[in-house]
Amino acid sequence: MSSRPFPLLLTITVLLLTLPTVASAGDDTARRKKLVACVNKELTAENKEFKLKDAELKTLTMIVDREVMKEPLKKPSTEEQKATLKRIEGEAKAKLPKVDLKTIDKMMATLEAKAAHCSADVMK
Repeated sequence: MSSRPFPLLLTITVLLLTLPTVASAGDDTARRKKLVACVNKELTAENKEFKLKDAELKTLTMIVDREVMKEPLKKPSTEEQKATLKRIEGEAKAKLPKVDLKTIDKMMATLEAKAAHCSADVMK
């Protein structure tokens, strides 16, 4: 054991330095899941107005979920928020061709407001 103190010390140091990062990543994932659940709940409640079929609503929530899970969990700039909404809108138009464009526009406006509300709750 006396011939290996440096590698052991190095291993312990690396472990101690990376543990907070792993814990932080776990917190980040938990917050993302909480944000996704909140947004999905809000979209489901708003579906009374949109009148999407169950399969269409599921497709929309999956699009939103993927986008939330890939973005860094931080307060986005206005430009980042607009870009994210454009990506969601584009994918929604492609994957929900039977949904009226006015309905998709309403969904995006609602999504923007509800995502901001959910984000404020999660980032507390």
